[in-house]
Amino acid sequence: MSANSIRELLEVADRQNPNKIALIENAQRYTYRELFIKVNQLANYFRQLELGEGSRVGIYSNKSSEQVIAILALLSTEYVIVPITRFLQPEQVEYIVKDASIDTIITDRTKIKNIEKMGFEGRVITFEPLRDELVSFREIYKCFNSKYRYTTNNNSSAVITYSFGSDGSQKGIVIGHQNLIDGARVV
Repeated sequence: MSANSIRELLEVADRQNPNKIALIENAQRYTYRELFIKVNQLANYFRQLELGEGSRVGIYSNKSSEQVIAILALLSTEYVIVPITRFLQPEQVEYIVKDASIDTIITDRTKIKNIEKMGFEGRVITFEPLRDELVSFREIYKCFNSKYRYTTNNNSSAVITYSFGSDGSQKGIVIGHQNLIDGARVV
């Protein structure tokens, strides 16, 4: 069987090995079925936001299982992920947010302070409940349980990752869904 997207790889893993461990973080373990359910819940939430095809969603957090779930959920939508390196200074984060036209950021408890420092006025989604006005993954998991249907074009953009150019400025590099699956095949 040949999968054409990261999403399809996850679907195959869920079908063929639902009880096999897919993700481990400290004592927390997720089977492929548990992972697939959480990814679908988030993907349903993201889709209902109706941001528009190709909209950029930043992920600015420390490494965690929630970050992995967010990435897989966004790869199941028509949105483009912009991973924001956790070591960047607030002004560097602000540059990426403006350059990539990010209006939604997914974050954790430690990075929310930097988002506030830069005066971000877009939508903020958090892994854990932090404030009443912010939607958290925990709330999404309670409310979104319907089946998710993947319809993303595998030729579209999936990720914009930033690196520093030779002149020290940050440059965005666009990676498509097809590039991601080709990289997965190599690995």
